[in-house]
Amino acid sequence: MKQRSFKVGKRVYSNPAVVDLVELHGEVSQDPEEIIRHLARNEIADARNYGLSGPPFDPRILASIMGIQPKESKQLIHSKDAELQPIGKDNRNLIIKYNPDKPKTRQNFSIAHEIAHTLFPEYRDQYKAHHKIGKFNPDSEVEFLCDLGAGEIIMPAPEFNRDIEKMGISLKSLERLSKRYNASLEATANRMITTNLDYCALMVLGYSYKPSELRQIENAKNQPKMKLRVQYSIPSKYFFTYIPKHKSIEESSPLYEVSVTRNPFQGNIIFNFTNPALDTYAEAIALPGTHNADFDSRVLVFLF
Repeated sequence: MKQRSFKVGKRVYSNPAVVDLVELHGEVSQDPEEIIRHLARNEIADARNYGLSGPPFDPRILASIMGIQPKESKQLIHSKDAELQPIGKDNRNLIIKYNPDKPKTRQNFSIAHEIAHTLFPEYRDQYKAHHKIGKFNPDSEVEFLCDLGAGEIIMPAPEFNRDIEKMGISLKSLERLSKRYNASLEATANRMITTNLDYCALMVLGYSYKPSELRQIENAKNQPKMKLRVQYSIPSKYFFTYIPKHKSIEESSPLYEVSVTRNPFQGNIIFNFTNPALDTYAEAIALPGTHNADFDSRVLVFLF
């Protein structure tokens, strides 16, 4: 019987599409993250022979070279950003419909994300099951891997790695690279960490309830106060401190101040929710919000 789940590091994969991906490309790696990056890089390498150049790299050109038609559309069914649609006889042709009203950086990432879906076996059966694109949710295996693939597509090596080697990882280089590659700050930061060229980690904070508090709300008990919490973290290869998800940030923290004032922060900071406590240098910036709500402010943090 085929193995239908497996563990890589601290992550357990069980999604059938991910398991199939590893079984098909096991000669590359047993790590689906490495596989999806490898496949995305191969597509970029092939497309360079047909005129793809950058930065910035336009995923519309890559899609066309791959035989996928990019098409502006405000009539999206499964997503507000973009969706992959099989068409023609036996669904052998593909269209990526994308919302032209979204910012250009989000259009680029959304199109690249849909291209990454085609790197999975039997992707035509998966396009209906999209979640929120670009939220970098490691709990959603396929979407998380497609986000990684999208990062490789719009910020491909070797150009991006050379830029990181020259500029280093910092808020200053984040803003420069975001403009250079026409990518969002969050997508660029994720791509910077995956280069593994520095001893650092990325942490993204947002206002939310912890899981136990959500159950209280569902049971109509007293509604707790929403706090600034760890949404997710991504360590580089050389950053070994584990950062737990959902941990709250103290209101006395300069990171909480960033979420309120939206002013950047650079300096030393201590996190008491790690064991032992993490005493580190941090650089933080408030991410652009999608609404004007009080609790829409998210904070992106580099830890060194």
